[in-house]
Order: sequence, then structure tokens, then C-alpha cells
Amino acid sequence: MVLCEVAISYLLIMATLWTERSYQRWLFWISAAWFLALSAVTVWRKKPLRLKLPPTGMAALTIVASALAAGGLLALAGALGTLHELFGGKTPLLHAGSYLVWAVVQQYIQQVLFFSRLEQVFRSGSLACFTAASMFAVAHLPNPVLTPVTFVGGWLLSELFRRYRTVLPLGIGHGLVGMALALSVPDYLQHHMRVGISYLRYVS
Repeated sequence: MVLCEVAISYLLIMATLWTERSYQRWLFWISAAWFLALSAVTVWRKKPLRLKLPPTGMAALTIVASALAAGGLLALAGALGTLHELFGGKTPLLHAGSYLVWAVVQQYIQQVLFFSRLEQVFRSGSLACFTAASMFAVAHLPNPVLTPVTFVGGWLLSELFRRYRTVLPLGIGHGLVGMALALSVPDYLQHHMRVGISYLRYVS
């Protein structure tokens, strides 16, 4: 049953990412409804989840390390001349805030709805981390920037979740690095951070 939940969830994500826009909105809301239902099931089960409030030290270290990595990316982009304004520059704060919330949601999906279930299936935290990171990376194909970054970052964040069972600092770290990538990597490579069919349909 748990493996079936993972399979259905991932198929819905991939279908949404690779479906033409006319159907994509419907699939998005179907997927959202499914994930809400799955979250309710996860809360009802309680025992396998064991979510905790983030320890102060872990949260601070994760966010500071992410901020330093983001700052390093911005500094490198400034030196290389690739630094550019955020897509949707008319409302940058709204855009950045929305992305930060979306990053937390992504971490919730990856860690709570995928990793926690994979850990039950494999009975191995290391294998569950690798598999969750691989699935996260494949969902970012064919973006040549986000695919490798989400594999490495997804693996690291899953390892942190395995140890600390908390999501919020992981989502904030994800959001900070993601925003730095959006500002640092040329749009001809990352296509406004798009993935799936939207990446292929991008027109500069």
C-alpha cells in the first residue's frame, strides 16, 4: 500500500510536468487534492512520521550554510557577469516570497510524503535518501542546471530530515539556494527555472 501511494504520487507529478498547458491546470489541482488526502493519511498514521520542531542549532546552521552558499553563487555570478534580475521583476518580493513558500512545500512533499514512505519500504535510511533524491532530480528534467543540483541537494536535505525529522529549515535553505540560482544562471540555460514540458516550450 505504501509503495502504491508513492507510485501514484510520483506519476501525478510527472504527468502534471509533462502535460500540455490546457490539461496541466486540471492535473495540478487533482495532484493537490491527492497530496492533501495523503497528508491526512500520514497524520492519521502518526507513528512512521515522527515530525519534530527544528532544533535551534540545526535550523540556524542549515539556514546560515544555505545563505552562504547562495551568497557565493551571487558573488560568482557577479564576477562572471551573469547576474540578472529575477523573472517577473515587477513584483520581486512577491515572487521571492512565493518561491520560498513553494520550496517549503516541495520539501514537505519530498521528505514527508516520499522519503518517509520509502524508508518504510526499503528499511534503509541511506537507500531511501538516495531514491528520494533521484526522484526529485528526475522531476526536474530536462533542466541541465536544476537536475544535478536537486539530486545533490535533495540527498543532503533527505539526510538532514532522516536525522532531525523537521521540514521548515530545509525548505528555507532550498528556497535561498534556488533564488540564488534563478538570479545567477543565465536564462538560456535554466529557462526561468522551468522543468518538464515548460522547459522545452520556453521562448526567450
